[in-house]
Amino acid sequence: MTGDLETRRKRLRYRAARTGTRETDILLGEFVSRQGDRMAPEDVTQAERLLRASDADIANWVSGRTPVPAEFDTPFMGRLKRAAMARRR
Repeated sequence: MTGDLETRRKRLRYRAARTGTRETDILLGEFVSRQGDRMAPEDVTQAERLLRASDADIANWVSGRTPVPAEFDTPFMGRLKRAAMARRR
């Protein structure tokens, strides 16, 4: 199980840094990279699910331009939004 989680974390770090748009690469990629090996299995699952959304939606949700739908309004998204806000200061 640990090996599987590590594989998922590595795959997530790669995918989060290469979403397709620069803004999302920065927002999500840097956050996931900083979280790295500390990401709990549920965080990895929530981030993997988030990556199925469009880059524009992710950027809008994280920036607060549009509300986060209930299915993506997770603890992981909350931490991502706080990190994005702190980055802007």
